[in-house]
Amino acid sequence: MKRTLVISLALILVISLILVACDSTPSTTNPATTTAAATTKPTTPAPTTAKPTTTTAAPTGDKYGGTWVEALSVSPSRPIGYPPESAPDSWSVASCCLEGLISVRMDGSVVPVLATSWTTSANGLSVTFNLRKGVKFHDGSDFNADVCKWNMDLNLAAKQMGTTGWKSIDKIDDYTIRVNFNSAGNTNLTGVAGGPSYQISKAYFDKNGIEATRWHPVGTGAFMFESYERDAKVVFKRNPSYWDTGKPYLDSVVMTVIQDSTVRKLAFQKGDINRFAAQAFDASELVKTNLYTMKSAPGGTYCLVPCSNVAASPWSDIRVRYAVSYAFDRDALANGLGFGFLSPAYQIFGGFSANRIDNLVPTSYSQAKAKDLLKEAGYPNGFKTTIHAMSRVVPNNYTTAVVDQLRAVGINVEIDIPTSARFEELRYGGWQDGLLHMGVSNLSNPNQTFIFYFMSLMLPSVKRPAGFMEGVNASLATPEVDPTKVKLITQLLYDDMTLIPYAEAISVSFYKKGSNDPSTEGYGVSWPRFEQCWIDKSAR
Repeated sequence: MKRTLVISLALILVISLILVACDSTPSTTNPATTTAAATTKPTTPAPTTAKPTTTTAAPTGDKYGGTWVEALSVSPSRPIGYPPESAPDSWSVASCCLEGLISVRMDGSVVPVLATSWTTSANGLSVTFNLRKGVKFHDGSDFNADVCKWNMDLNLAAKQMGTTGWKSIDKIDDYTIRVNFNSAGNTNLTGVAGGPSYQISKAYFDKNGIEATRWHPVGTGAFMFESYERDAKVVFKRNPSYWDTGKPYLDSVVMTVIQDSTVRKLAFQKGDINRFAAQAFDASELVKTNLYTMKSAPGGTYCLVPCSNVAASPWSDIRVRYAVSYAFDRDALANGLGFGFLSPAYQIFGGFSANRIDNLVPTSYSQAKAKDLLKEAGYPNGFKTTIHAMSRVVPNNYTTAVVDQLRAVGINVEIDIPTSARFEELRYGGWQDGLLHMGVSNLSNPNQTFIFYFMSLMLPSVKRPAGFMEGVNASLATPEVDPTKVKLITQLLYDDMTLIPYAEAISVSFYKKGSNDPSTEGYGVSWPRFEQCWIDKSAR
């Protein structure tokens, strides 16, 4: 079953997360280990073809012109110009000028980008891509199979997220490549989308080296990189030779760093930025004004991530993890923080039918139950720990509210708000005690979500539940996504309290008058596809 894509970030970009609300009340079964069912043989998807487009014409008409100003809460945590070293937030920024082979819409449909068509082999172990001809990088060099293979080989060698299932890349001819996979699976094609297949100019890299390339992306996209000032702004200008005829409409895109959400909101209200991704309170206030276009979409879950894989930590004890779940007064959190844009969450992605665990009985709020579990685990007086909060996704007041509820049952929590870069170090390098406070997003294929968070290099300090890997492999092997298998995997995560969720939200974006972003219809509201955006003449 197809899933709503929320981390747009150009797909797997994904993960700067823009969270989301569910449309139903979560339920819960008493904890019991569940094992996912066996695999079935994959079938062959029909080849998909799209008409190639030609070089863009000179812009004319009322859609053309103007500068779109987009606010960033922090600077990119990793390089934007060298995909093997990038993170999802870097992919988001770079998506102005870097492109992959395909993209995936919210409904799971696959859209051609630098590949015009593709064919999956009968055994499901490879996908052959026909590449778009006549495409030039921003430095004037050619995009072809040699360059494409070079880029994807770099990502594969770096074990970049999204490439864990890749085995090798073959050049078939000058405009055809084949991606070979370690096993057949229903995420093989969609896993090629976005960041893992982003293309940069080999000619620029060979001439200037890796240091120059890291922060100077040279791609094939609708906009060309102009400048980057760390903790200040990134500037892109229109690519006059873009392969997609008639695009882009904008003269330039400026991404400006405004760390404080209140200042971002004020900048939006003054008309200094074109779009504002609002959290709950700000969204409720802006809705009342009736001055702006609002677009919303479902997304993911706010949760705590305990270091369950660290044997010396209290968080390795399942009773401690369940104590936290009982300590959460989720209704109070949703009502106090959400202003109508949050709902209580007892499991991850409870608002999505394919993930929703049937007959779930919630770990309903009970401080007494939480304290009993802590006592049973050997912590009658609680213990000290640290929460590392992902501030670019999780508002600081959410962290404070969650910590207050943990302290109420005896868990003495110290709050750490790391930089974006240091948080990524914790997510990928591990942490020895405490919790990560973050959001998890649901991708168009739920199996890809499981791979992204639990079968990549992410979250090494988290122990995967017994049967989890087997369950995901079984779910991957079906020709189409099987909701029964997806639910079983979600049940495993719940039974183990691998993540401790507390709320789902609604992703909300507000737009300045005259600012148009039609990409939200296909890709959600988390990040614009700037090649589709335009500004009314009266609003430039």
